[in-house]
Amino acid sequence: MKRLLTVTALIALFASAAFAATQDFGAFTVDVLDGWTATQEGPTAVIVKNDNTASLSITLADTEGVSRADLANAFVEEFKKSFANVSKPEADADGDYTFTMVNGNGVESKALLTGDDAQYCLFVMTGVEAAGDEISTMLGSVKDK
Repeated sequence: MKRLLTVTALIALFASAAFAATQDFGAFTVDVLDGWTATQEGPTAVIVKNDNTASLSITLADTEGVSRADLANAFVEEFKKSFANVSKPEADADGDYTFTMVNGNGVESKALLTGDDAQYCLFVMTGVEAAGDEISTMLGSVKDK
C-alpha cells in the first residue's frame, strides 16, 4: 500500500510537471500552464491563453508611500481609459480592493489589489468563465522571492 501511494504521488508529480513550467518574473515566480504564454512588461507578468479566451496579469511593485485605497482609485481611473463599465473599488475586511471592467469584446475582467505599506500586488483576470480553473491553478502557484 505504501509503495502504491509513493508511485501515485510520483505520477501526480510528473503529470503536474508536464502541464506547467515555473517562470521567473524577477520579484515572483508563477507556474505557467501548457497552452498559455507569458511575457513580462516592467513589473507585470502577462499570461495569455493561447486561444486568446483568457488572461491573467500580475503586477508586483512598490507603493511608494501611496495607500491601497488611493492605488485602487488610480487603477480604476487608468482602466477607464481602455475599458467600459469599470466599477468602483470595494474594500474587504483585510483592506484589499476588488473591481471589475469590461473589454471591447464584452468580456469581463476582475481585479484584486492587495499588499502592505511597502508593496502592492494587482491581479487582473479576464475570461474567468472560460478558464477559471486554470487561472486559479496559476494564482495558487505565485511565489514572491
